[in-house]
Amino acid sequence: MCTVTIIPLPGGGLRLMTNRDESRARPAAAPPALRESPAGVQGLWPLDPVGGGTWVASNEHGVVLALLNGNPRPMPAMPTPERLRSRGGLIPSLAYARRAADALAVLRAGELDEFAPFRLVAADGSGVLDAAWDRRRLQITRRILEPVCFVSSGLGDERVSQRLSLFSMWMEERGVSRASQTSFHDHRWPDKPEVSVMMSRADARTVSVTTVEVTRDGSSAMIYRDDAGQTEARLPRVEALAIRRA
Repeated sequence: MCTVTIIPLPGGGLRLMTNRDESRARPAAAPPALRESPAGVQGLWPLDPVGGGTWVASNEHGVVLALLNGNPRPMPAMPTPERLRSRGGLIPSLAYARRAADALAVLRAGELDEFAPFRLVAADGSGVLDAAWDRRRLQITRRILEPVCFVSSGLGDERVSQRLSLFSMWMEERGVSRASQTSFHDHRWPDKPEVSVMMSRADARTVSVTTVEVTRDGSSAMIYRDDAGQTEARLPRVEALAIRRA
């Protein structure tokens, strides 16, 4: 479903990018908009019109979240259709946390039996955490803030593991920078587009690319690019949100 990468920024902060891979028949998502918790904490994310959730978000505390569907082979037994909940609903319930660790603490305390497998990535200035749910247990991995890549595919996550080695080579050869990260997310192998970062196959493709930058002081900016154009949104700490559609 996705490719997510994170790099540290010079002088502090982080930059997360995610390619969203979806069915060609799925309706387009709504661009990023301001969301506010009952306590007044501001968050920012695009909205999927089918499940009503999202796959990427940031908030005024400098926390960034990204979600990837899990596709292990063999796939574990799933909840019955009436019990199955959309994984896209996970991020909105966590998006107002003050720290990445707080978001994962809420996730860990929640009831996950009604969700299909997933990987939730949470990052802030102190590092990167990812929580992988395989329908048996929630495994949380903590990392320092350094270049990292996460991938998934409806064909089976193992089918796109080569994106991980490509990312490592890309960063080593081109350097860790905004430009090299952006060019990685535009990469497509001519002979295997179905497993590329910028993915394309008969029934699915990369439908959007989202970039989130969080500065050292916690201010964040989100750039969302899809077929309709580009949306730029900024979320300064406890200040007004500005959105421009290009």
